[in-house]
Amino acid sequence: MMLTCNLPLLYSTNVIERLILASFLTRDILFMNLLHISDIHFGPYHWNADDSLLVTRLNQFNADIILNTGDLTSDSLPEEFQQMQSFLSQLNCPNIVSILGNHDKYSKRSHELFRTYIYDGDFIEPKYPDKVKKAKVYIDSKTINLDIHFSEINYFRSFDINGEKVLLICVDSTKFQDDFGYMEEQIIAAMSDELGKNTYQRKLLLTHHSILATDNDPLINSKRLSDFVLDHDIEAVFCGHTHELDIVSLSDLIRGRQFRQFMCGSLSSQNIAREANMFCTYENFGTAQEIITITRIYPSENGMEFVDTVIG
Repeated sequence: MMLTCNLPLLYSTNVIERLILASFLTRDILFMNLLHISDIHFGPYHWNADDSLLVTRLNQFNADIILNTGDLTSDSLPEEFQQMQSFLSQLNCPNIVSILGNHDKYSKRSHELFRTYIYDGDFIEPKYPDKVKKAKVYIDSKTINLDIHFSEINYFRSFDINGEKVLLICVDSTKFQDDFGYMEEQIIAAMSDELGKNTYQRKLLLTHHSILATDNDPLINSKRLSDFVLDHDIEAVFCGHTHELDIVSLSDLIRGRQFRQFMCGSLSSQNIAREANMFCTYENFGTAQEIITITRIYPSENGMEFVDTVIG
C-alpha cells in the first residue's frame, strides 16, 4: 500500500508494508505516543549528515516521551556528551529519557559526565553493597580523584501521560570499559524493592543491551533481567546496541505473562553494516489502535530521504 503526504522538500515517505500485531494490544488503556532513538554516537562514529534535517523530521512526531537507549557517544569524552545534550535540547518533547550504552562507559568519569550533561537524579544503589559482584560499581576513592565514586546509572522516572501514571525503569546494563553487558544482582534487588512502594498503570524498561536477542557483545546474564521484567509485569522493553532492528514478543508459560521487546537500530552512526540508520515511533502504544513506524534514513547530496515501514 502506498501513501503520500505533504512533507518538506527534502523528505519522501513510502509505506512499505502493514502488518497486524493484535495479540499484545489492549483496549482499556489510554493513548501514548513514543519516539525511540538509539546509538547516536557523537564523536568519530557519528555520521557526516546534517543533524538539523534529522531534528526537523523527529519533531514532526508528537511524542509524549522520547526513549534514548544508549551509546550517546563514541569514546565517552566530555565534548561528545555536550554534543548529545545540545542535540536533545532541540527536540520538542518535555519528557526525554536517556540511558548509558557501552560506548558511554569508557571513561572513569562517564557517570559524572552523564549527570552533568544528560540527567542528574536519584540513582538506585545496590541493596547490599558488600555483595556487589560487578566490577567498578564503586570506584576506589583512595586511588582515583572523582566527585562521585558510585558509577552506576540506574533510575526510575514517572510521568503522567493522558491521566495514566507511566513508569520508566532505566537500567545500566554496561560494564566499565567493556562492550559486553552485565546487570548487577544487588541493583535488581533494589529496583524490586522500589517497585513495591508505588502503583503504576504502565511500566516500561530501557536497557542498552537486548534481553531477548544476542550478538557479539551480549548481556551476559540476560535471563536475570527478563525474569525481572516478567516478575514485575513490565509491559515492554526498549533497547539498542546492535545497530539493527528487532521487534519480538515473549510469552512465559510458567508465569502466564508476556512482554514485547523493541530494539531500534542506530539513529546516526557511520557503523551500520547490515541496516540503514533509523528511528522508531509507537503511536497509541499498547492499544488496539497502535501504529508502529520504522523510519529508515538515507542521507543524499540533496539532504535526506526518510522511508517508513508501518506496522499496525
